[in-house]
Amino acid sequence: MEVSFLKDAIDRVVELAKPFTLETHGGHQFCSATLREVKPNVESPERYSVDTLEALVKLIRTEGIKHSPKLYVRVDSARRVMVDTTYTHRDYAEYSRLPLYEAVTDVPSISINQSISQERAVVELQSLYAVTPDRDYLLSLLSRIDVNQGVSSVDNGISQEVSVRTGAVLKEQQTVQPIVRLQPYRTFLEVEQPASDFLLRLDKEGRPALYEADGGAWKLEAKRNIAAYLGEQLADLVESGNVVVMI
Repeated sequence: MEVSFLKDAIDRVVELAKPFTLETHGGHQFCSATLREVKPNVESPERYSVDTLEALVKLIRTEGIKHSPKLYVRVDSARRVMVDTTYTHRDYAEYSRLPLYEAVTDVPSISINQSISQERAVVELQSLYAVTPDRDYLLSLLSRIDVNQGVSSVDNGISQEVSVRTGAVLKEQQTVQPIVRLQPYRTFLEVEQPASDFLLRLDKEGRPALYEADGGAWKLEAKRNIAAYLGEQLADLVESGNVVVMI
């Protein structure tokens, strides 16, 4: 009898120790063994990616505004825009936002902060930069540097002088313009490309290198251009409060 009673007691303790869930009136579940709230996994959609601002606007208009009373369109960088919902107010996710879309430009990157061959520099200047006076100056300079005979340069830390061809044989020393203002393609093509200053340096082999000389100010200008474009394309939704565009 005593053994049976002890066995029943042990079985009862084991039974009580088994975790189980209790559902309260608020829909929350708790584990009885530790009184720790058990939170279910809340599924979130994967962010759908496009590569143009035009496509992003279409996504927002055709389906985005149906998923949330308010969408936040954030210009994350000069090359990326993200769209998220407002707070979902769902159980276990009261203050979470759902990621919906992103636009990431596929504009090729330019070569900066490194020396590159004259041939590569010419190709990039003609294909990845808008036409500006300083772009044409660089193309003219690179075409006249006498690389075959080596480059003779004088560098005072501010500007450089290099030997350039003036004819079949004759050469002359020409001062290189240290700061050039260029307009490379660095952001979405739907918006105006920011122009910015670059420091131009030439090594002993005549290979050019461009260094950003505006402290990255072009990035803020690009973000403002993107925000202005989206604000114009989504003007009615912005006015009604359904879309918030920010940088």
